[in-house]
Amino acid sequence: MKQLILAAALAMAASADAHEYKVGQLRIDHPVLRVASPVSKTGAGFMAITNRGTAADRLVSVITAGSNRADLHGTVAKGNVMQMRSVSGGVPVPAGATVSFAPGGLHVMFIGLKAPMRDGAMMKARLLFENAGPVDVEFKTEPAAGGHTH
Repeated sequence: MKQLILAAALAMAASADAHEYKVGQLRIDHPVLRVASPVSKTGAGFMAITNRGTAADRLVSVITAGSNRADLHGTVAKGNVMQMRSVSGGVPVPAGATVSFAPGGLHVMFIGLKAPMRDGAMMKARLLFENAGPVDVEFKTEPAAGGHTH
């Protein structure tokens, strides 16, 4: 009996940590905000967007009161240098596919963060999709690689 209770408690803890959101046929998994330190004025947002439908969609914009701007960025190689570039026209989310926003690739660049973002802090944002419409999510703050946000 104790093992069953422990298993249930662990399952609930795991589901509370892995947050996801749904709008239409889209699922947004584990949006995170990574900052170099709590006082950083910029942060990178990462997540996975899965389109379970039969029609393509597009992430058009991200809106938040937590920063002055939220831009969709991609990372491209120019010779031996990686550069961030704004993604014009939004990010396509093909039918039956998952689009990953991850370090070294697509990300949401939050510019002008308005409050210190400590490890575990949540920042509300609205993702706007071309077809599915808006969905409100929360980006959970995590330390950037090698950084600490305590």
